Parts: sequence; structure tokens; C-alpha cells
Amino acid sequence: MELEKLIGQKITLIGTAKDAKGGAVIITTDKHVIFIKGLDSWSSELLDKHVSVSGLLKQEKFIPDPVLSKNGGISCGAIGEQLVLEEAEYIKTA
Repeated sequence: MELEKLIGQKITLIGTAKDAKGGAVIITTDKHVIFIKGLDSWSSELLDKHVSVSGLLKQEKFIPDPVLSKNGGISCGAIGEQLVLEEAEYIKTA
């Protein structure tokens, strides 16, 4: 599925509910990672389960860029924009 063509539309995705450093995500069967805006983490009932998530698909700067410290350490972060579902509604699937 080419999700980039669906940006700005309300869509429904099916995948696995996972928690990431940036918040709750759904990982689709074709390995897209989409952040769920406004959801820090999944409940224990949904974490690692198959879920159906509907919402407005956007592409935006959701995760801060990594930062290089004076002594060469690199912080966590992500360069570029991420796929995000806004106003998401979700349910557990089979």
C-alpha cells in the first residue's frame, strides 16, 4: 500500500499495536510504522495485538531530530517527517 497517496484522507489501517519512544504506533502488515497522535502508549489489552485504527492520515514532524552533543553523543530522534493518524479510533481485531 502506498500510504503517501492517502495523506489528508480518513483511512482505516489494520496492524499490530506497539509502543515506541515517540508514542503508540501501528505497524501494518507491509511494515509501515504510523504514530497515533495523542496516544502515548497502548493499554495492556491492545499492546502487541492486532488492531484496526481509523483516523486522518498526515505526514508531519512528529519525532524531534537527533541532537549531537559536544562530546559526540547522539540523542534519540528521527530525521524527516513521520506518518501520523489524527483523531484516531481503534478496536482490537481477531
